[in-house]
Amino acid sequence: MVTLDLRTGSEPAPPARRIFSQAVFDTRNVLRNGENLLLTLIIPVVVLLLALLTPLGSDRTAGEALVAAVGLGVLATSFTSQAISTGFDRRYGVLCMLGLTPLGIRGLLAARTLVSVLIITMQIAILTGLTWVLAGWTSTDIGYVVQSAIAILLAVWGFTAWALTLAGALRAEANLAIANAIFLLLMFGGGLAIPLDSLPWAGLAQWLPTGALVQAMSTPPIAGLSFIVLLLWGALGTALATRFFRWEP
Repeated sequence: MVTLDLRTGSEPAPPARRIFSQAVFDTRNVLRNGENLLLTLIIPVVVLLLALLTPLGSDRTAGEALVAAVGLGVLATSFTSQAISTGFDRRYGVLCMLGLTPLGIRGLLAARTLVSVLIITMQIAILTGLTWVLAGWTSTDIGYVVQSAIAILLAVWGFTAWALTLAGALRAEANLAIANAIFLLLMFGGGLAIPLDSLPWAGLAQWLPTGALVQAMSTPPIAGLSFIVLLLWGALGTALATRFFRWEP
């Protein structure tokens, strides 16, 4: 005689535990990927070294060079790397499997944001250490440090939301091309590779997420407009990701 076990199965883990477990898994994958390490760590370090040790950075102080390198690292980690990796996860069906779990799009967004925060924390430690060793620069202004930390967190949230929007709405190949194009556009036209004040469109660039991030990390407390811009980009990206993100290829 065959009997069916109709007892209730195990309950899903609490949301915080689900998000943390997914973030740990994704962080390990990122650290094993050489292309991701090139994009998220090596390029920002090279940019900082060029700014500190070559004539290319003659117009920038050590603090300004550090801000540009950190901003580039935030962009590469939380937007470009996330968009590309999530896009190919979707193409190969990895996201379909995640879609069957209780994680959900908001949980995935939170987990991928946490991944970016963990990696960017390592970036900042390395970049700050290099700036101190090579130029003797350090900041003891607590207000400046707190403001920069808040701006970075807001930027990570916004960039990750936009990365998931692209990755969840476009084919992997189109997403790859667009993510790289936006990276180059913001790198050279958003106040990172070229100082914000030197751009002919500086007034427009400060409304871009990279421009607002640079302003928030460079302006004495409190950079209210920059925070508002970063909040708007984050809120809009989250709304679009929630509306248009698709788990299936």
